[in-house]
Amino acid sequence: MGLINWIKNPQNYRQSQALPKEESSYKLFKEKNLKIDDSEVLTTANDYFEGKKFGIKLDKILSKKIAILEVESLDGEKIIIHFHHGLLGKDEQLYTKCINAPKISFDKTMKAQNLDRMIGDMTMFSEENPQVKKLRGWLLKLQEKLKNNFDNQLSYLIINDRTDFEIPWEMLELKNNYLGASIVTVRWQDITNPDDLYDVNSLIDLQIEENNCCGNMVAYLNTKDLPSVEEERKNLEQFNPIVHDNIRKFFDFLESVGSKDSEDFNISLIFIASHGFFGNDLSDSKLGGEDSKQQISLSQLYEYKWKFLAQKSSLVFMNTCHSGRLQQEDQLNVIGINPKTEKPYAMGFSTFFLKKGAAGVIGTLCKVADQYAAKISHNFFEEYQECPQLPVATILKNLRLKASQKYQSERNDENKYLLLFTFMYVYYGNPMTKLTLTSKEGC
Repeated sequence: MGLINWIKNPQNYRQSQALPKEESSYKLFKEKNLKIDDSEVLTTANDYFEGKKFGIKLDKILSKKIAILEVESLDGEKIIIHFHHGLLGKDEQLYTKCINAPKISFDKTMKAQNLDRMIGDMTMFSEENPQVKKLRGWLLKLQEKLKNNFDNQLSYLIINDRTDFEIPWEMLELKNNYLGASIVTVRWQDITNPDDLYDVNSLIDLQIEENNCCGNMVAYLNTKDLPSVEEERKNLEQFNPIVHDNIRKFFDFLESVGSKDSEDFNISLIFIASHGFFGNDLSDSKLGGEDSKQQISLSQLYEYKWKFLAQKSSLVFMNTCHSGRLQQEDQLNVIGINPKTEKPYAMGFSTFFLKKGAAGVIGTLCKVADQYAAKISHNFFEEYQECPQLPVATILKNLRLKASQKYQSERNDENKYLLLFTFMYVYYGNPMTKLTLTSKEGC
């Protein structure tokens, strides 16, 4: 019997009402051995709110440590925001009114040579937009509601932005700091499941569970074009990485992992420090060097299978320009249409590695200055060494917090740009994934 139909029985209804509101459904679901009927699940047939479609899944119970932010574009010009949490009832979830999409992104400000304005623009957006103020207030109220319950304190915010406006949600002002410096934020996208040949719209599920990526680091370092990458190489030597300076040989090596000759070889981290290129079309997105022979496009990566990513947990850190950006432009018309957005699926290097089986991916939302890319990489591994027990997404949150505090204590250009470039780094994937860099004997 389904949960809703069980509660409809008068005797059962009285029993459900006697339970505390925040645990009733969950407790009944577990103790009464109930299930969720198809009619009780929010599906593509009933996932509308006032005519606005969202891709919310209610057929699994999420931890109360997790909140979800979903952003939809209605007509290519406006957005609507849905913020929800498992502790709250249907009437307590947040649905904003339609607002004009803010023209704020790292890429837009960089192209307009107005990066200095980014902090002020995001603060103005946070304080002056009524719907965004509603979002901030809802989240603060939720934090207040959960703060006295250690087991259910809000730990993670999943951001599923299906628009192409590239709004830097991590830089939204919360109260005394930025969202991405106050809460561990992870990004997720609708990613088609390549293994399900029967449901063409089947998607990969976001895994939210404790996970440890243990093994070696394999790196591609473009020291030829980027002087600061040489400093990164010296910093990485302490982890005994396997280093390549040729991008094709680097990816060919990854293809060989998982073969019979390398069964005992584990990769915990794939690290890429190089140029990144973002064009007008998916086929123009590339990683590598200034020499076109040392570049590989997103579509060319599909030549590789990399079965080891699906077999054992690995993380990917792309310390390259634009590597965390997604796009929907598909001039070859080979990408499927997302039924939720009626546009091609948003894709990029991040979604590619996640589809292959990566537990998590770090990428950037814009062009990152070479010296700051090296500095942020150094800060990341320094934080990792100080707190190796922390998930990678939490390490990034700590970097944002430290950069923000540093700028607040001393407002100079150096600290301002460190703050802005640090917030360009975003994490996709399992928010509970940890990193253990070691030799194969240590795993």
